[in-house]
Amino acid sequence: MLQIPAGNLRRRHFIREALSLEQFCMDAVITIWHYHGGCQVIRVVDPKYRVMSVDSLRMIDSSTFYNSPGTNPQATVMMLGRYMGKRISN
Repeated sequence: MLQIPAGNLRRRHFIREALSLEQFCMDAVITIWHYHGGCQVIRVVDPKYRVMSVDSLRMIDSSTFYNSPGTNPQATVMMLGRYMGKRISN
């Protein structure tokens, strides 16, 4: 039976080996459940997040990110939504 590994596939360091906060974060932070990058700005949406070739549709979520924020992106997505909501209403 095929077994799928769970979690981060990077080599984990023991606490005594993780000499820096950066190394600890690389070992401990996983983002595999937060899909992003499928609806990139300029390729699928314009800089105002309007979907190209579709009238009256905007895509404002993590699929527009080029890179992962590195942690749970919920706050980043909420901030982007609020920012674009204010920008659209003005």
